[in-house]
Amino acid sequence: MRPKERSSDADSKVQDKARKAYEEAVYQAFRAYIEAKEQADTAHEKALKQAADKGAKEEADVKYKEALAQARRARDKVMDEAQRALSDATDKSTNVEEDKSKE
Repeated sequence: MRPKERSSDADSKVQDKARKAYEEAVYQAFRAYIEAKEQADTAHEKALKQAADKGAKEEADVKYKEALAQARRARDKVMDEAQRALSDATDKSTNVEEDKSKE
C-alpha cells in the first residue's frame, strides 16, 4: 500500500484561500444578522410603546418575528453559498491531486 501523497503547495494555498474566504463570509453574515436583529429589536420596542391596543401589539410581534426570520434566512443563504464555494475549491484541489497520482 502506497502512502498518501501530500498536497502540493499550490493546492494548499488554494485551500487556505478558500477557507479564509469562507471564514470571512461567515463572519460578515453573522455581523449582518446581528445588525438586523438589533434594528428589529429597536423597532419592536418602539412599536410596543406606541401600540394603543392588544391588536397593535400582536401585529408588532408578528412583524418582529418576520424580520428575525428574514434575517436568519439571509444569513443562512450566505453561509450555504460560502460552504458550497469552500467545498468546490476543496473538491477541485483533491481531484487534481488524484489525477496527478494516477499519472
